Amino acid sequence: MPRYFFHIRDGWETIPDEEGMEFPTQNLAEVEGFASARDLAAAAQSNGHNLAAYAVEVADEAGTVLRRIKVESIYRRAC
Repeated sequence: MPRYFFHIRDGWETIPDEEGMEFPTQNLAEVEGFASARDLAAAAQSNGHNLAAYAVEVADEAGTVLRRIKVESIYRRAC
């Protein structure tokens, strides 16, 4: 089963996901990426951080970023 990684970008640096998770499809990995972005939005908002700077990057085993999910866009959809 393919392994996907969920890196966090905070506007200054990328915090790499060293372990990743296995998913049968890229689509399911992206669903997990959106869930991670939603959790990150809640944490960043409660700490007063600028949501526009944050993103979750879903990457494959080769390191290719398949999807970049802006945390601010997830937060705005939830409001």
